[in-house]
Amino acid sequence: MLFSACETDFDVNAEWEETTVIFGLLDASDQNQLQKIKISKAFLGNMDAYQMAQYSDSINYGVDELDVKIYKWNYNQIEDSVELIPMPTYRDGEIFYDSIIVYQFYNLNSFLQKGYEYELVVKNNMTGNLVSSRTEIVAGFDFDNIFITKSKSFQFGLYTNNDFSSSTITWDDSNDNGTIYQLDLIFHYTEIMDGVYTEDSLIYSLPLIDDTESKMKIEGNSFFNFLALNLDKNQSIIRYFNDIDMIMTVGSEDLETYINVNKPITGIVQERPQFTNINNGIGLFSSRFKKNRFAYDLTSSTLDYLKSVDGLDRNFQ
Repeated sequence: MLFSACETDFDVNAEWEETTVIFGLLDASDQNQLQKIKISKAFLGNMDAYQMAQYSDSINYGVDELDVKIYKWNYNQIEDSVELIPMPTYRDGEIFYDSIIVYQFYNLNSFLQKGYEYELVVKNNMTGNLVSSRTEIVAGFDFDNIFITKSKSFQFGLYTNNDFSSSTITWDDSNDNGTIYQLDLIFHYTEIMDGVYTEDSLIYSLPLIDDTESKMKIEGNSFFNFLALNLDKNQSIIRYFNDIDMIMTVGSEDLETYINVNKPITGIVQERPQFTNINNGIGLFSSRFKKNRFAYDLTSSTLDYLKSVDGLDRNFQ
């Protein structure tokens, strides 16, 4: 009587429930007319998960299975809409199947505009399942004020008076609906080896900042350390600096939350909260905005350090 036995049948693979997974960021900038949204599905079965992931229908809907639209809302009424076209897209999938379905459309006639809400609606034509999400548009960011000077065009000054210095990128409060900012510097250069000319580039990304600041400082020490780590010290390779492009990416509040939730866990508590803004699904549907500026030079002292053996020492001429 002191001992009792019980048997509980527990099915790890419970009854299958359709779960749509969506990841998409609308971009109203001029540089990104083609908009892409990845729509896939979660899977469940009796096989090994790694094995099931290799089958297309485990993660992909059929190209005719979904009806995907985005509605442009002006307060309480729909002003416009666009239908997204499924496009099979190859990727280098180590775990999952090598092809995914990306749903896309072109931002024509200023379909994406600040001041409107955009609703993504995904309907499964076979099951009738509906998935939706809404977002506002990030738009209007500008940082051209730093490039307007009376005497000369903007140059990066990262080495001055025999020491590292910094350049600061500033912008006005542009009311762009953004809450996070990321600046990428594209360092363009030419390599010559055995008479062969090769155009190449490196991307130097500054840390994300939030909307409480309106400036980013580019530290010369960090920038040149980045170049030293990513350029081989090889005297048989001759290099020439070409110019630097700047790409500022502004993200929405939902995108900021998603990034923060998915940061690496460093504390004792290992549980990670889940963030999604998809109704009847999981994932993220939000907005970002890119502002590009091209072909900026280095100051003469910064260029001298780049070329010097006592400076970067990567055989720049």
